Amino acid sequence: MKFLIILLLLTTQTQAKLNIMHWTTPEGAKVLFAQTKGLPMLDIALNFDAASSRDGAKFGLATLTNSLLGTTSKYHSQEQIIELFESVGAQFSTHSLKDMAIVSLRTLTRQDNLQVALNTFTEAVTQPVFKHKYLNREKKQTLRSIKEIKQSPALIASLAFAKAVFAGHPYEHTKIGTKASLANICILDLTQHYQTYYVAKNLTIALVGDISKTKAKQIARQISHGLNSGKKALSNPLVKTLKKSQNIHIEFPSKQTHLLIGQTGINRAHSDYYSLYLGNHILGGSGLTSILSDDIREQKGLAYSVVSYFTKMKSNGFFLIKLQTKNEQANQAQKIAIKTLENFLNYPISNQYLQDGKDNIIGGFALEIASNANILTYLSIIGFYDLPSDYLSRFTDKIRNISAKDIQTAFSRLIDMDKFIILSVGQAQ
Repeated sequence: MKFLIILLLLTTQTQAKLNIMHWTTPEGAKVLFAQTKGLPMLDIALNFDAASSRDGAKFGLATLTNSLLGTTSKYHSQEQIIELFESVGAQFSTHSLKDMAIVSLRTLTRQDNLQVALNTFTEAVTQPVFKHKYLNREKKQTLRSIKEIKQSPALIASLAFAKAVFAGHPYEHTKIGTKASLANICILDLTQHYQTYYVAKNLTIALVGDISKTKAKQIARQISHGLNSGKKALSNPLVKTLKKSQNIHIEFPSKQTHLLIGQTGINRAHSDYYSLYLGNHILGGSGLTSILSDDIREQKGLAYSVVSYFTKMKSNGFFLIKLQTKNEQANQAQKIAIKTLENFLNYPISNQYLQDGKDNIIGGFALEIASNANILTYLSIIGFYDLPSDYLSRFTDKIRNISAKDIQTAFSRLIDMDKFIILSVGQAQ
């Protein structure tokens, strides 16, 4: 306990001293930088608005393009790129979501290591060459993933829910695509996607590490200068609210039913964001201490765990309650989950729940920004989603000032008890 208190004090001091600097490169890339001293490390994340919501009709295109960065460049083969990173102990990775396509680097800040890692990283991102053999390899791996999804009731449920709640929106389809869509993607498609979206004006650069602002500016400029200036991607339309409830059941040979209950949610700029964040933590986001867990797990023994959460995306995400229960108990669990949510909207939460929720979030938040990797994630979120630069420093104060009435009002404004997607995957009883 004494160690935890000391750690909390140290990380709280780190939070207070964290100075987020931001600027725009001449080519138009947005940059956020936080200097952290002590470890001779630098983390870089390039966040492009180039993920699956930019696929158009060719589902899986954005993920394939992102995954092939670093395979071959204008001057080096994949083997040579891997060797260059390994020779200086650097780590290169790519990751693609529905909003954000990410290319990351972790490297030592010693000049020799840093320059080799940075030059290789810049080349891989700004001068890629897409080759058929690597595209075919990625397609084969993706097809295996698609087959594996069909064997997982949890993944089946997740994808089916997204398809229902995002119907008609670019978020609707799976980011890895389908067997049919993958067959129609060629090298030219990758090249066109890259040239359109992997441009400086469509990029947020996040840097965290033991370097000066002058050095950070040099690094950001080197990366940005290698890209075409291009244009910022046009905003996707907002996700529309549901017009009616839907009950969807997918038959699956299992003893357990995966149950998902939810509807359209919010984006990070939503006016009730902080009240909804704290409220959800109390409702179902805090694990075994949540209200949903108490009602469904502790009192009724219907599920080992039950969670609720908001996905926070540019064009609105969704709100979801999720649990797994025995097939014969699915209807009962569904009724209790909905009743618990209804009570949460209609009756203010207790002072004890409110204070426990605040203490849990505020205490945990200090630990969340105790590492470079976590700070990097927050900088990426702040930049990509156009949040205020003081988002981190003001977060705990925002949470601390929320009342039980604020939470009840926010949830009542957002949640429509007559318009739910109720999706189950299991054996119908």
